[in-house]
Amino acid sequence: MVNFILSLLFPPKCPYCSKNISRNLAECPVCKAQFPKYPQIKTIPSGEICIAPFFYDTSVRSAIINYKFKGRKFNAKSLALAVSKTVEDIYKDMDFEVVSCVPLSAERLRERGFNQSEIIAEKVAEHFKKPYQQLLRKTKNNSEQHSLSAKEREKNVIGVYSVIDEQKVSGKKILLIDDVATTGNTLSECCRTLRNSGAERILCATAAIAQ
Repeated sequence: MVNFILSLLFPPKCPYCSKNISRNLAECPVCKAQFPKYPQIKTIPSGEICIAPFFYDTSVRSAIINYKFKGRKFNAKSLALAVSKTVEDIYKDMDFEVVSCVPLSAERLRERGFNQSEIIAEKVAEHFKKPYQQLLRKTKNNSEQHSLSAKEREKNVIGVYSVIDEQKVSGKKILLIDDVATTGNTLSECCRTLRNSGAERILCATAAIAQ
């Protein structure tokens, strides 16, 4: 009854077109029918590949911005489902034991109130029935990547991450989640940090990849 009343008073909206939808849906059928048939794949500077269901433009960009900066956490449901489907398709022959995400600094987390990548990662972990663990911490509150040039982004992330517990990383096969990959430098630095602590395999996935 409570959920029914809430759905009448505050109906969820499609992340991509903002039309009202029922709570059992992640997006409206019209937008879902327009999802790309093929995933985005990008080789990041550390050598790993990153996969994503979406290209970072138009309605997907709006969905992520509204989620990330305007607190529309419902959008994470659709993004996580799309990421999970892409992981199933592309990494079907590459097993992973744990799901983790790119962390925020303590200051950024206080400002935003949540880590957008963590919520997506938790839902992906639930989909695959795998444990979610926060394996990395961000030790410096560096400049936000989207405000920098490509060259500045590369330098901006060097040395800003550390492993929380090496025993939880050593020998592990990890699925690492972020919201958007642009240059791939953030994911690359996380991958290097995890590899330096003995990670056996790191698979990277994001909701979207930008040019």
